[in-house]
Amino acid sequence: MKRSVLYLALGAALLTTFVSCNETGKKDSNAAYEDKSASSANDVIEYTNLIVDLSNKNSDYVERLVNNADRVTELLSRNGNPAFLSSIIKPIMISMISHGKVKVEEPVDALNKADQQFFKEKVASFKGSFDKLKTTYTQLDDYLKAQDYKDDKGAKGLALADSIRNNAQVFFEQKAVLMKRVSEVADASEAIILKDSPIKEYVLAMKADMQSVRDYINLLGEGGADFAKISDKAQAAYDALEKSQAAHAGIDMANAAKESKDGYYKNFYDSFHQFLLTAKRIMRDAREKGEMTDSQLESLDSALDTMIGRYNSFTK
Repeated sequence: MKRSVLYLALGAALLTTFVSCNETGKKDSNAAYEDKSASSANDVIEYTNLIVDLSNKNSDYVERLVNNADRVTELLSRNGNPAFLSSIIKPIMISMISHGKVKVEEPVDALNKADQQFFKEKVASFKGSFDKLKTTYTQLDDYLKAQDYKDDKGAKGLALADSIRNNAQVFFEQKAVLMKRVSEVADASEAIILKDSPIKEYVLAMKADMQSVRDYINLLGEGGADFAKISDKAQAAYDALEKSQAAHAGIDMANAAKESKDGYYKNFYDSFHQFLLTAKRIMRDAREKGEMTDSQLESLDSALDTMIGRYNSFTK
């Protein structure tokens, strides 16, 4: 039996407090998907997975552009050695390849009319913002290679770096709006596909745990600079994650085994266990030093990425 489920995209910038006021974001708009056939639901999931893939790939690239822009700013304005500017390498962008007939620019007919229009407009804007960032960074890259900072004391380089950061903010705000609706539409379609599925219990458990992990990382990211203020909340959230990991890892595996999914499920909860070990060590260090570093947060994001990858392996 063919099953499609949403490939999760829970990167650091995905789940923000930016909420769309678009009409398609209303809960009632999801009712249109409740009576869809499993075939139509699969079409919706296939399309939303394309958006998730686009979002993941582009977001990763934008984060690298911003990191480079920050480095340029540091070297040009904070007594850094301009000679090191030559070591800043333009990231390589690997184009997204779709092997199916569905295209991210062309919403599928299985979506309702409002969502077709929504995704057509938002995907175009999202891609446009990404292209603008790439163009701006190319200008910065040319500026560095020509060593023009020797002529203007870094003025244009600093301006371009600022532009990249500002445009990245717009990009991630657009991403939040787009992915909010992706999640809503995909969840409604996924409910149809999973309705009588023997793997439903496992999918729901993993999705709930990944969301909880994301919320935990967000808590640390927002308050980690003064860890003492969030230490109790962080510990409570950690304890809840530990309890959930133990409970869900112990779910009866009979149905998963029948579908040859038990190994994938175990791998997921093994990676969740490793996440908890990393988080425990990081919180201990944060208590001692009073703060959490960006590097520590990135290690937690990386551990979550591993969980997401193993979830996607389970659902393929």
